Amino acid sequence: MAADTVLARGYEALAVGNWSEARTAFEEAVRTAESPEALDGLGRSLWWLRQGREAIVCRERAYSGFRRDGELARAARITLWLSREYALVFGNDAAARGWLARAERLLRDVAPGAEQGWLDLARSEGSHEPSQATTYAEAALDAALGARDPDLELRALAQLGFARVSGGEVDKGLAQLDEAMAAATSGEPATLETFADICCTLMLACERAGDMERPQQWSAVLQDFVRKYDHVVLFAFCRTCCADVYAANGRVDAAEQELVAAIQELTDAGQRSRCVNPAARLAEVRVFQSRLDEAEQLLAGFDAEPDATRAAVALRLARSDPASAAALLERRLDELGRMSVLAVPLLEQLVDARVAEGRLEDASVAAGAIAAIAGPSGRERIAAAAAFARGRVATARGGPAAVPELQKAVNRFAALGLRLEVARSRLALARALAPSSPEIAVDIARQARDELEALGDSREADIAAALMRSLGAKGRAGPRAAGLLTRREVEVLRLLGEGLTNAEIARRLFISPKTAEHHVSRVFAKLGLARRSEAAAYAVRHLGPE
Repeated sequence: MAADTVLARGYEALAVGNWSEARTAFEEAVRTAESPEALDGLGRSLWWLRQGREAIVCRERAYSGFRRDGELARAARITLWLSREYALVFGNDAAARGWLARAERLLRDVAPGAEQGWLDLARSEGSHEPSQATTYAEAALDAALGARDPDLELRALAQLGFARVSGGEVDKGLAQLDEAMAAATSGEPATLETFADICCTLMLACERAGDMERPQQWSAVLQDFVRKYDHVVLFAFCRTCCADVYAANGRVDAAEQELVAAIQELTDAGQRSRCVNPAARLAEVRVFQSRLDEAEQLLAGFDAEPDATRAAVALRLARSDPASAAALLERRLDELGRMSVLAVPLLEQLVDARVAEGRLEDASVAAGAIAAIAGPSGRERIAAAAAFARGRVATARGGPAAVPELQKAVNRFAALGLRLEVARSRLALARALAPSSPEIAVDIARQARDELEALGDSREADIAAALMRSLGAKGRAGPRAAGLLTRREVEVLRLLGEGLTNAEIARRLFISPKTAEHHVSRVFAKLGLARRSEAAAYAVRHLGPE
């Protein structure tokens, strides 16, 4: 088959997201006639298949070929990609700077146009100063519009949004990211790499801004876009982004699997995460599950980094160390500033820490800061957080304002579709009602417990159950209440009914043996079972057909 025909087949496969077919075609093309085009395509397909080092080798060889042939613009594009990969994925700043410098030298002999815009985009992404990153991203966007390059335009727009979020212009920045996402999911970009890049940038910006509802709102659009590609996993470029989409839809078990896989893959490849560190995300999940030793292990070595702050604080609070949690939050808030939207997630945790310490005046100050940010921001999520914080402080003080504030929080979180926040607010409301209306408190605590169980937050669910017991009600609806099992735990129970071992369950559900063991233990604990034979008998008696 002619080399050009094989190359065309490879690029067609790349365009529709068929990475394995693209790889096969480009490997054939390289064997037939090792051209820069074939090496470049092979590198791109290997990148999607998570073979980062092999992708770099191929694209470095492609760069040499384009440079030798005098195609400076194409060579420069690859050098910019190499600079980004070395910086983001491998943490090799020296190599990243070297490739960026090479791009700058090559582009001295290239007429102004899209290539200069790609260079400015790389400079923006490499800048640690938000104002400088914004300036470079604006220049890249201008170049893209002039050159009519849709991929550069959307990546520059997303980067500009992220730079503005990082600089405190949260609403303006997120609006630009929304625009970039809308265009990316409509099919405007020429490459799926642009879609991948914008998704990662959006997720990282939402993490910094504490915006949990935006990924939820975009998730349905993203899933519709992915369905256009049938079986292809378009989120293959970043399992952490995939986990965020699952979590936004309440699929905590699926998110947990993606995070576990992401950590394993990054460890095996010696790479870093492109956006939020999956270890920090998984550590938060482990705290929810009361698996505190595992959370600590996940955070070892980077618990003082900004992206790990919330997980590290959650772990300290779970271990009844609010003073240490508050100290960590105060340091981070001093760096970030206390009157920015970016500070809200940290201020929410600071309220919890100060209440746990008994420093209610300090807790009130933190709650007031959230309310002060909520006013001018006009964001419902922050207004709900402010009501929740005020209610928590009022409960600790024993004041009459607690109940209306917490009910307001429940209503506002519910309107936003934030199920976990609704459940936690209900639990706080039950606590506030306990002294004066214990029967109502029990009913609300039961709702909170059931929802928390369904969402995988076993730690808070146990707290709800304890509150119910303290008020004279059963904390669990019977020792063998199958309704307390999550979707994943029901699947595990069915497989126990088939007599499968933990290893067989892991293979059937595509999870690790350790995760399977954890699910089996949770099923035993929730149903009050002691042996696998009891679990098998229970499954046969109580679970109907799927």
